[in-house]
Amino acid sequence: MNNTETMILTGEGYSLTITTDAEIQKAKLLEFSRAVQFVRDNAESADAAYHMRSLAQMRIAVDKSRKEIKEPVLRIGKLIDQTAKNFLAEIEDEEARIRGLLGDHANEVARIAAVKAEEERKAFEAARAAREAAAAAQDAADASGKIADVIAAKQAEAARQDTLAAKLDASSDLAATKIADGVRFAWDFDVLDINSVFRAAPQLVHMEIKRSEVLAWFKEMERADVDVAAAATLYGIVAFKKPVVSTR
Repeated sequence: MNNTETMILTGEGYSLTITTDAEIQKAKLLEFSRAVQFVRDNAESADAAYHMRSLAQMRIAVDKSRKEIKEPVLRIGKLIDQTAKNFLAEIEDEEARIRGLLGDHANEVARIAAVKAEEERKAFEAARAAREAAAAAQDAADASGKIADVIAAKQAEAARQDTLAAKLDASSDLAATKIADGVRFAWDFDVLDINSVFRAAPQLVHMEIKRSEVLAWFKEMERADVDVAAAATLYGIVAFKKPVVSTR
C-alpha cells in the first residue's frame, strides 16, 4: 500500500486563545489572593474564604468554557473513531479469521511434534535396550563359545541395528516437523480464581480501594449511630474527619 492518505479531515481548523479580559481578571485575583499569608482568627478566615471563592469562581467559569469549546471537538473525535472502526470492521474480521487458521495449523503442528518427540524417546529407549542386550549376548558368546550363544549374539546385533534404524527414522520425522515461519508460541493465561492468585502470589495482583464506596459506607454507619472510626479499624482502615472548605 502506498502513502496515500486513507482519512482526511475536511473543514477549518481551530485556534485557541485566552481573552484579554480573562488575563486581566486572573492577574487581579492573584494579586489580591497573594495578600493572604496568615489565617489567625475568624475575620482573617472569612477574608481568606472570600478570596478562595473568587479564585474558584474563575476556575469554574474557565472549566465551563473549556467543556463548551471541547464538545464539538469530542464529537469530531468520536466521528473519526467510528468512521475508522466501520471501515476496518471487515479488515479486522478477515485478520482474525486468518490468524485463527494460522493458530489452528500451528497447534496441530505442535501436537504432531509432541507425538514425534514421544516416538523418538521410545525409539531411543528401545535402541539403548537393544544395544545392552546385544552387548550382553556377545559377552556370553565370547565366554562360552557355543554356537547357540553366537547365533543369539548375531540375532541381538540384528535387532540392535533395526531399533537403531527406527530411532534414526523417528529423529528424522521430528526434525522435519517445524512450525511455519512467522508463527511463534507465547504464554497467555486465564484466571480461574483471582482470590487464590492473590493469596499465593499477591505481587501478581493489582488492588485498589474503592474510595467512593468506602465514604458511602462511612455515611451509612454515621446515620445508624455506629462508631465509624472503630468499625473502620476492624477492616484495616483509619477513618477520620477533615475540614472541608466550601468554595460557594
